[in-house]
Amino acid sequence: MLFAQDTCYTVEKVTTTVEMEEISQRRITFGIKQMMEDIISDKYDLCLDGKPVEVQVTSIEAPTTGIEIGPWTKVSKKTIVTLLVYMDGKIIEVEGKAKSTVEATFIDLQNDQLEFSKTAFASAVKKAIEKSIK
Repeated sequence: MLFAQDTCYTVEKVTTTVEMEEISQRRITFGIKQMMEDIISDKYDLCLDGKPVEVQVTSIEAPTTGIEIGPWTKVSKKTIVTLLVYMDGKIIEVEGKAKSTVEATFIDLQNDQLEFSKTAFASAVKKAIEKSIK
């Protein structure tokens, strides 16, 4: 016997208060809307007149840490994304993290920094969204 699912959602709006050189605000909001719809659709139905879902990106951080011993260097960047998800009349604050690491001998990093990774950013966003849909 199948039970009909009464709840369906629509991702109405994604906004960001964060400005980044590496990714335009338009790409951030479009990408997050797509990820949100994909993750919601794994558990619920999507429909045009469904319950509204809104997402706000409140913080994107990517601190770099490193250690250097002689010619050996290890540099790590942790991408941390904080979202506010408005769903079912609740405001859910979630954080997603992703890590990039480089280990090398005689590595030449510009300003001892790893470049911002769009892949790590997407992974951090996905983790945050998955936490909000539990």
